[in-house]
Amino acid sequence: MAKSLAIASLQILSLLLAASLAQSRIVSKHLTVYEHEIRSGDGQTVFIVAGLPNVTWAFNQFGTVFVADNILTRSASIKSQVVGRLRGIGAVASLDGTTIETLVSIHFTSGEYSGSTVELKGIGSQDVNEMAIVGGTKQFRYATGYANFEMLRVVGDFITAKWDLYIRLDIPDD
Repeated sequence: MAKSLAIASLQILSLLLAASLAQSRIVSKHLTVYEHEIRSGDGQTVFIVAGLPNVTWAFNQFGTVFVADNILTRSASIKSQVVGRLRGIGAVASLDGTTIETLVSIHFTSGEYSGSTVELKGIGSQDVNEMAIVGGTKQFRYATGYANFEMLRVVGDFITAKWDLYIRLDIPDD
């Protein structure tokens, strides 16, 4: 009796597993965008909003919190086509000031993905330049994956970074 019950249970579980695997399709995408961050002056896109008391707040000072609304373009030139905005919040999370904990939304405002977002979470430092893709909206619903970023140019308070997004969409069948 117990043996036949165990076999029946395994058969049911096998059927459920097979059914769940057949109910979605995997789509992979690789997108590249370029971020332009301006830390001061006209058109400033990132602002320090909080920090530790009795300490000068800075982008490399432990405890400093900042928000960003940076421009995203199709190529490394700020004059190239704008494809969206990188919006988020960051905090300097290491005592030595070299690691920033970040929550970011990439908002596409033009082109094929207009109106969609990719949500990222992770740390940035001199050694780590990868963040997890933890979700998305519209065309990026069910998104997972990772994003690599690379600083291309730092000129005064103007920073250009390249973002490569490796997106996996596990799309349920209707």
